[in-house]
Amino acid sequence: MTTARGRIPDSQRSERRARMLDDAVALFLAEGYASTSLDLVAQRSSASKRTVYAYFTDKAGLFTAAVGRLHDRIAETAEQSAPLLELCTSLVETLHSDEAVALHRIVVGESTRFPELARSFYVAGPARSTQMLLAALRAADSGPDRPGTSDASDASDAERLYALLLGEPHRRRLLGLTPAPTSEDSARHAAETLRALGHVPAD
Repeated sequence: MTTARGRIPDSQRSERRARMLDDAVALFLAEGYASTSLDLVAQRSSASKRTVYAYFTDKAGLFTAAVGRLHDRIAETAEQSAPLLELCTSLVETLHSDEAVALHRIVVGESTRFPELARSFYVAGPARSTQMLLAALRAADSGPDRPGTSDASDASDAERLYALLLGEPHRRRLLGLTPAPTSEDSARHAAETLRALGHVPAD
């Protein structure tokens, strides 16, 4: 279905974008970043190269969009005004997933040859989710100002929390030593991390 002027409805555009991202991720994982091209993505998606370019601009844009989509899932939890524990659980479950770990491996391996890819990965991924944690920490500690706190210390707390939510379990995931955590495993890891930092998760 199209609009009166022949424009593709937003719902179909979203579905088409999602399919192209799925195909691009599959190619990145199978062929590697350097060997994946917009031509291959277009061929796999049964789309023109011009269409892929219109959605993502270039290959780095495709990869960054794939990373951003993962963090969109975490953002959906944050936008629901979910408790801090629920947000942390979503972050663990998402970033320890097979797709997230595979993309993380790729960007680490390619960061020297493609430094811009590493920068865009960081902005679309870790930096964005750290900001979500920062907002959630401030909301959890809302009320009278905490003595001795500052924007800088709040930001450090958020970065520390992000680092521990990945931690050694994420290193083992990157090395292929352990499988992706279950929802229960993710919730447990999130709760233990919050307790270690002095935040008592709500029951």
